[in-house]
Amino acid sequence: MKKDLAIIIGLFLFIVVILVFGRSYSSMNFVDQSTPNASPSKKLSGNVAVSVRNLNIDAQIASKASDRKKGLGGRDTLALNQGLLFVFDTKGPYVFWMKDVKFAIDIIWMDENKRIVDILASVPPEPKKSDSQLTRYKPRSDALYVLETNAGIASLNGLQIGDQVNFEL
Repeated sequence: MKKDLAIIIGLFLFIVVILVFGRSYSSMNFVDQSTPNASPSKKLSGNVAVSVRNLNIDAQIASKASDRKKGLGGRDTLALNQGLLFVFDTKGPYVFWMKDVKFAIDIIWMDENKRIVDILASVPPEPKKSDSQLTRYKPRSDALYVLETNAGIASLNGLQIGDQVNFEL
């Protein structure tokens, strides 16, 4: 009887542990995520692995105008290994601001060859400023992609203008 009770309690505790700590795990973690979709060359939603030098970022893709407009605005935090990758249709001098962003970020502009063309490090939030008062940040050169990460990530990993960034859309 005691052995049966111990087994039942053990299974109960195991299930509780799985329910409490297992939320971030799913069967999708074990499935090959490179399964081709309807348009394998143009993945314009979801997340993408971005790497440059020794930096690896899991970046959410912002390819729709509404996603790009919102950016990181409204979020309280961003995990150290996460970022937001802006994907534009054409190359241009895309200007960024800190509307509703609550923490400092690095902004990294890249050209059509995925080479860094400009880096703005540790851009501070600007709370309580109206849209017209917000600072506009413009790159030195035209860009096709822009990556936003936590402040300090670019300098911590030694990123420089001209570095090759790797990701597949």
